[in-house]
Amino acid sequence: MTSIDGFEILVSSPVFFWVMAGLAVLAVTISKSGFGGALGSLSLPLLLFVLPPKIALGVLLPLFLITDVWVVYIWRHMLDRRILMIMCGFGLLGQLLGWLLFDYLSDRLLTSLIGLIAIITAMNYGWRRVRPGKRTSAEIAALVAQRIWQRGFVWCGLSGVSSFVSLSGGIPAQIFLLPHGLVRQAFVGTLSVYFFVINIAKIPFYMEIGIFTGETIQISLWLVLVIPVGVLIGRWLNQNMSDQIFYDISHLALLGMGGRLLFSAL
Repeated sequence: MTSIDGFEILVSSPVFFWVMAGLAVLAVTISKSGFGGALGSLSLPLLLFVLPPKIALGVLLPLFLITDVWVVYIWRHMLDRRILMIMCGFGLLGQLLGWLLFDYLSDRLLTSLIGLIAIITAMNYGWRRVRPGKRTSAEIAALVAQRIWQRGFVWCGLSGVSSFVSLSGGIPAQIFLLPHGLVRQAFVGTLSVYFFVINIAKIPFYMEIGIFTGETIQISLWLVLVIPVGVLIGRWLNQNMSDQIFYDISHLALLGMGGRLLFSAL
């Protein structure tokens, strides 16, 4: 494997490679099992320190899927089915669009846009925490529910596209779901099943464009050992904090990841 293009770092800096790869897997497993996926967007940028983008996608997707299965099992009884169906419908539509545009879409433009919107969304949440308006969270959730189809088309469609081209669909999905004010278990459960569905849908498209190789699968199999650690940590964190702290951390993660995406794109 070490003589194959793209894996040269396994010869030059094997320790650095496995440390960064392990951190990438921890980011997605802790995020998916405890925080709904925002921190999972860190996984690809971390892995890009040691692998080219196409190879990194091939390594990460099987790990995302294995994590999804475990997380869906944990949170399977805690989700909002109506919201989930809307998210999956528009997310799959975005996946199809991502596949059609894969060779033409500018990753830099898409990443910049998502990062900027994530920052604005998180800062708006922070402003409302410092200077709460007249509307309660319940009233905001009611207003959002009235525009659920329009918001689903925009944010879940964008989530599907960005998930396909850069595995960064968590930010648009969170922008869509956070204002609904679900309890944290329902929030994580809904996002868990949503990402499981759209990640499964990637497989035939990724195979068609040659993302997977024997080498990427071999690396993924070694990194499977990290998944149980991250899932257990994420679940423990979710069960030992209040809803308010959970949403504060989720928006803080949204802000940090938005800044990271914008910086990397520019």
